[in-house]
This record gives sequence, structure tokens and C-alpha cells, in this order.
Amino acid sequence: MSAAKEGGIRPKRDHHEGIAPGLGRNVQRYIRRVSGGSSLSRYFWQSAVLTLTGGLPGIGPAYLRGTIYRTVLGSLGRSCLIEQNVRMLAPNRIFLGNRVLVSEGTLLDAWAHDGAIRLHDDVWISRSCVLVAGDGQAVTLGEHVYVGHYCIFFGHAGITVGRDTLMANNVQLLCGNHNIFRRDIPVRLQGGTGYPIVIGEDVWLGAGVIVLGGATIGDGAVVAAGAVVTKDIPPYAIARGVPAKVVGEREMGEG
Repeated sequence: MSAAKEGGIRPKRDHHEGIAPGLGRNVQRYIRRVSGGSSLSRYFWQSAVLTLTGGLPGIGPAYLRGTIYRTVLGSLGRSCLIEQNVRMLAPNRIFLGNRVLVSEGTLLDAWAHDGAIRLHDDVWISRSCVLVAGDGQAVTLGEHVYVGHYCIFFGHAGITVGRDTLMANNVQLLCGNHNIFRRDIPVRLQGGTGYPIVIGEDVWLGAGVIVLGGATIGDGAVVAAGAVVTKDIPPYAIARGVPAKVVGEREMGEG
């Protein structure tokens, strides 16, 4: 079995193979980065739709974007609200369910090869969040998930969040890490290691929680503010600390 399969090691991809050198290379790189493909017609159409309507403030334009963006997104459900200055890269690989709110200043980045971002019904993304999908991987948020301000999801190996989960501000879900072991090769050229993150249903992550790749948080678990989750947390457990350790369990309700 290869090292990649055993350890989740992902060699550094060169997204720019075959692209013309110089200015042409940079232009084509930018087009792919923004639109998710090399088609100029798609790039200009997406740019027109996103640029002309993206900066308009207020509830009216937010509702308008929740309608007109159907022409550029992978899919867009009913009654969505997309606030001003939301940045979308490779929008054809971004999929929104019904009644999704994406707040001002958020970045949805599905540019990586065959990456995808899927926000199911009634997901709420607060302001200035960053969601990034990895090569062939998806960032998927289930129904009624709430994401607080300034959260960062780096889904280089895939992130799945179950329904009814709450995340306070500044939560970070970080799937990937750089390989650092060789001195003779710059860190940026050594590739990376990535493991998926799975968060169950009805989980609460407090402010500033960091979850590292390979961790699974079971249904109903609670993780206290500032904790760093490096390994699995059982269902309905209460965890805190660096690294996070289980310190209790949620109780059954009466009746």
C-alpha cells in the first residue's frame, strides 16, 4: 500500500501544468481560480453577475442575489439571502439549499480540483467566514447548522458537519498540515498531510475551538471555548482544554 493511502499524505499538486508562461500563464491561472474552469465566456458571465450585484447593501439586493445567482451557482434553493461582498470562487461547485443565509464578507472557495461546498437547508453563515474545499473534497454543512463570525474551515481532506450543530465565533476546522521533515526541501514543496473532519449532529463548539484533521466529534457533544481537538470526542461528551479532554457528559432529560 502506498504512503498516500496509509498516512493520508497528499503530494503537492501543480494546478498550473500546461499553462502558458509569463503574463498569459498568470491570466489563465486567475481565470481558473475565479471561475473554476478555463472558459472565457463563463468567466465573463460569472464576473458580470457577481461584480455588478455583489456590493449592493440592504435586504433587497440580498434577496436579489439569492435569485440571480442561480445562473452561476451549482444550485441555489428558495428564499436564500446573500449579503453584500460575499466572495465566491468556482461558484459552479457551490450548492446552497433553501433559506440559506450567507453574511457579509464571507469567502466560499471551491476552486481546488473537483472541490465542492454544500450548504443544506436553513444553514446560517455569519460575517467574515472562510470556507475552502480541497482537491476532490467537499465542505458539507447539514440542515440548521449555525456558523458564528470569523470561522475558518480549511477542508483540504473533507469536512462534514451534521444538522443542528452550533459553532461560536472564531472556530477553526483544519484538515491539512504541511510536511516539515526534510531540511533540504522548502516546506512549501514538501506536500501535505490531510485527514477528514467529521462533526456529528447537535454539537456545540464554543468560541475559538480548533479541530484538527482526523478528529470525529460525536452527536450531541459540547466542546468548551478555546479547546484544541486532536482526537475523537464521544457522543454527548463535554470536553475542554489543550488538547481537549472529556470532563463530563450531557444528562438525559426528565421523562
